[in-house]
Amino acid sequence: MSIRPALIALLASALCLTGPIPATASRGDDRRGPENGDIAFGRFDPALAGLSLWVAESDGSRQRRLTEDQANFSDWAPDGNRIAFDFIDDTGVHIATIDPDGQHRTAVTSAAGVQESPKWSPDGQSIAYNGFPFPVDEANFAISIWVMGADGSDPRQLTDGALDVEPVFSPDGTRIAFGRIFGDSPDGQLEAIYVINSDGTGLREVLAPRAGLEHPDWSPDGRLITFNIAPESPTAPGSGSILAVRPDGSDLRILQNATTRLKFFKGVWSPDGRQMLSGCFDVEASIDRICTVSRGGRVNVVVDGPQRVNFPSWGPAD
Repeated sequence: MSIRPALIALLASALCLTGPIPATASRGDDRRGPENGDIAFGRFDPALAGLSLWVAESDGSRQRRLTEDQANFSDWAPDGNRIAFDFIDDTGVHIATIDPDGQHRTAVTSAAGVQESPKWSPDGQSIAYNGFPFPVDEANFAISIWVMGADGSDPRQLTDGALDVEPVFSPDGTRIAFGRIFGDSPDGQLEAIYVINSDGTGLREVLAPRAGLEHPDWSPDGRLITFNIAPESPTAPGSGSILAVRPDGSDLRILQNATTRLKFFKGVWSPDGRQMLSGCFDVEASIDRICTVSRGGRVNVVVDGPQRVNFPSWGPAD
């Protein structure tokens, strides 16, 4: 969920279709995504009382810290040469890009307010994000989807008048999926999935509001939009599971069920479309981990505690 509770505090059916992670290219289709490269993630730093940005190889080896300040959502550029992330300073939440070796950090937003949840366009020329300005208009508070150049130029507002979060470009760059928050329910926060054309036209609902829904992501072939039901919503149907729906709203299914031990959150696809990288809360150990989830349901822990970890992303090979 991209709205941080502390920040906001300061501002004011059973699912029966289940299945393993599907192949994202149909039989006889020779298209392949890029090879898998390194991963990025946030790791809790007690000195920051928040997360800093780390990278590692896809098996969790060679973990390296990239930022000394608080950083959260991250996303790899399509060529794997830059990582976009959001960070917190005295004027709000902003977006920066950085090399995977920690060099050449560049802030690309600076307006007072919140600009967060950056996602690159497939051509690497644009970044989508959600945000709102300071000072906050409490009577008409809204979180909007924006798109800007990768260098921060030409920011364009695509939505208004709602609580829209976590945008992500479709693989062909023509559409953006995002979550729209509708308030609370006894089972958790209600969020729906919407899609809009990248030019701001064609807004439509894909999936009606559902308790605990968060973190939409496109499969690399564009045929599915995945999301998870937050483990923090334990009574919500599908809590801790990864689900998927087609962009037209059909064929809702569970890709990876939560287990008695592992609850999944904030899953993203591997560049080659054969696995997912997901946060996985270990109930028995009471600790967050980062796992890969393969076709057939095989789960491997690649990043462990003891510090809390979150917001995984998977880059392409160089």
